[in-house]
Amino acid sequence: MNFHEFNVRVRYAETDQMGVVYHGNYAQYFEMGRVEWLRDLGVRYSDMEKSGIMLPVVSL
Repeated sequence: MNFHEFNVRVRYAETDQMGVVYHGNYAQYFEMGRVEWLRDLGVRYSDMEKSGIMLPVVSL
């Protein structure tokens, strides 16, 4: 299985009063992961879109 790993520092504003990441922020983290994965492969997201390839989120 292939995988890609990157680190994200959770900011205080992204947490609730118990210090847990608010679930509404997950989509942003997933998008950051997708962009970093593509960058690691040497692919620019904007180039993919210009060539007609889209990666829509259809379920979360």
